[in-house]
Amino acid sequence: MLELLSKEIKAHMNKFYVLIGSNIDPHNNINLCLEKIAAHSDLEQIQISSFYESEAFGMEGDNFINAVIYLKSKKNHKEILRLLKQIEHECGRVRDPNNKFIDRTLDLDIIDWNGFAGMLDDKQYPDPEIQQRDFIKIPYLELKAT
Repeated sequence: MLELLSKEIKAHMNKFYVLIGSNIDPHNNINLCLEKIAAHSDLEQIQISSFYESEAFGMEGDNFINAVIYLKSKKNHKEILRLLKQIEHECGRVRDPNNKFIDRTLDLDIIDWNGFAGMLDDKQYPDPEIQQRDFIKIPYLELKAT
């Protein structure tokens, strides 16, 4: 019985929404990101929103291009977070620990994890900024409506 339950847990597909953003050569960097996601055996793309342009938030800088992608994977939350950070790095993302409001080649943030409501690995889901920021809300709701 325990072995059967273990197989069911391993077979569970996590479905989640990821906000993609870039304000450094955004079309090329987002397309590169999408290629990396498509090539990754642990990620399956279900759907992607339209691209949405917005002014830089909380900083001076070029406009951002944002989109939301709906993915599924057998990987758990922590593994997906690591994988997304790896993709950011491969796309040239540089992090400044003293300033999170800087231009970026790519930013990937999980905004909805399996429809879960609450805290998971020190992150609130769904992301409360969905309702506060049009650059998240508009592409997210576009996918949720289909």
